Amino acid sequence: MNKSEWYLQGHFPDNSPWIVPIYKRSFKIGRDADSDLILSTAGVSRRHARLHIVGSELYIEDSGSRNGTYLNGSRIEERAPVHHNDTLQIGGYEFTFRYRRQADAADQTQVVSREEKQGDFATKYGLSEREEEVLFLLLRGKRIQEIGEKLFISPGTAKLHTQNIYKKTGCHSRIELLSLYRGPLESE
Repeated sequence: MNKSEWYLQGHFPDNSPWIVPIYKRSFKIGRDADSDLILSTAGVSRRHARLHIVGSELYIEDSGSRNGTYLNGSRIEERAPVHHNDTLQIGGYEFTFRYRRQADAADQTQVVSREEKQGDFATKYGLSEREEEVLFLLLRGKRIQEIGEKLFISPGTAKLHTQNIYKKTGCHSRIELLSLYRGPLESE
């Protein structure tokens, strides 16, 4: 049995990679603070678009935005299916949809307790206790703001810990970090 994973791949203004896991069945995009992907620019509405995961399929719909949501260069008017490598344009931002299938955890031959694996990973990469806490919130798809609130630290401190984790592990995105944490995938 395989698990599927959808994510968006784009670039920050400094051209560094930006990977956004679609970690909820109903994933909101917009300027609003309760959005799952916050895009802070005037061309993006407060509640701009929504992604829906149904089984292993992904759909996108515009939430009545002023400037529209574009899939592969065409403005979408109603819920539309999304495919691997499709392009999403929202208010000057551009992302590519990515789909990855990975081995189900039940198929793993070696069972390691969660606490043991977490400790081993943190030790292997020289993570501090706080970085270890931040790491596992990152792996669960939490945003910097949420991590700060959960750990009672400022968003700036949460961001600094996140940058340290990426530096120590040699990763550039949450997807890479998650892959490194899970270990090599079995052949599909």
